[in-house]
Order: sequence, then structure tokens, then C-alpha cells
Amino acid sequence: MDITELLAFSAQQGASDLHLSAGLPPMIRVKVAQMYSAIQTGQAIGMQTMDQCLQGLVEKRIITVDAAREKARGPYSIAL
Repeated sequence: MDITELLAFSAQQGASDLHLSAGLPPMIRVKVAQMYSAIQTGQAIGMQTMDQCLQGLVEKRIITVDAAREKARGPYSIAL
């Protein structure tokens, strides 16, 4: 499938986004349930979830735990 076909397919599916990463299959927003798994698979190439990013910012003392928990998908996923 080339990029033109991929974009056409995405539009037909009603996707709001199309994310491409080297070494990973294309992700279309329609498949939200699979995104978390794909991000975990892509950790070796630098992909991370929003909660993982927030946790890193807390550990570097860039943001507070409370600020991270306000934005996190699951507030208890941010450790003290």
C-alpha cells in the first residue's frame, strides 16, 4: 500500500489522524484500542504514552505530581 492508498483508506474510515513510524505498521485513529499496545511495542525506538511522559517530567521535577495526575489518563498511574 502506498501513501496515496493509505490516505484514501484513512479518509474512508473517518480517521482524524494518521501516524507513521519507521518499523511499525501505520496507525489510524479508528484503532484507538490498539494504540497503547503499539506504543509499548515502540518503546525501543522512543515511543511513550502520555502517562509515561508525565511520570518522567515528575521524576525530573519539571512538574508536580498533582499537575501530572490532572492530565494523566489514569491518575494512579503517576507514582510519587
